[in-house]
Amino acid sequence: MSAVIELLLGVPTVLSSLLIVTLVGKAVIPETLWLFPVVWLASGAIVFLPATGKLLAALVHGMRGPTGTERAALEPLLEEACGAAGVDPGRYRLRIQNSKEINAMAVGGHVVGVSTAALQLPQKQLEAVLAHEIGHHLAGHTKISLLRWWFELPARAVVWLVIIIGVAIYVAGDKIGTTGAKVISLVLIVALGVAAVLVSPWVLLVPVIAPLLALASRRAELHADRVAAELGYRLVLLEVLQRWVKEGHDEQRARAGFRARMLASHPSCALRISKLRGEKRRPLSRSPGA
Repeated sequence: MSAVIELLLGVPTVLSSLLIVTLVGKAVIPETLWLFPVVWLASGAIVFLPATGKLLAALVHGMRGPTGTERAALEPLLEEACGAAGVDPGRYRLRIQNSKEINAMAVGGHVVGVSTAALQLPQKQLEAVLAHEIGHHLAGHTKISLLRWWFELPARAVVWLVIIIGVAIYVAGDKIGTTGAKVISLVLIVALGVAAVLVSPWVLLVPVIAPLLALASRRAELHADRVAAELGYRLVLLEVLQRWVKEGHDEQRARAGFRARMLASHPSCALRISKLRGEKRRPLSRSPGA
């Protein structure tokens, strides 16, 4: 459900991107303007390639391939977690993030990454963390997020272009310094903003979409916890979450303020612990292709 919600919330941005790509196609080859949007939509298949996940893991998250020692420590744990889930561990690629914070993440459709600090966890706890990340992959969370990100690129590029041009116009008007120049720069910025909204209307929905996407992300985390629990890691995952509570994760979250909590991608450790303790055991259900 969280994956479906995220997919639906991405529709306004994707439609804006489709409009932008169509306009570009009309400007470049007006006789076959349909070619650009069709090729762009087909290009979404690139996000499902294993190489794409590894590339994004390196560029976005600063991940690297594991050393021989790290691989020897992680592969048996990954095999155990995948065995519990009934999936082939060969479908996943292990990656390492150099970080002093205990962390792990699922990227694309194939990458399971852990921080160097997470490698110091007791083996069973690290195995539970890997099971949580496998839960994300089984639910399709990472694929949906990556697909949405890819199809939103044209709309986001237009927004950033408008911001850059708007700042340049403001700086130019301010440097000239005359009242006329400032008025003209203000009018141009307003006109630029209106044009951007017409081309990419999703901008108006950002105040609503952003917290809803964050909510979907938090639901995805709870779902991945439930998958790990159903695979037999409930008690061990509770140990990991209680460790994070002792390290002050929830205290930092509380100090961040209401807006930060609304836009947080992860629920509080307290909520995750409460859900894990309260949920009844039930058999894990997966789609045939999982």
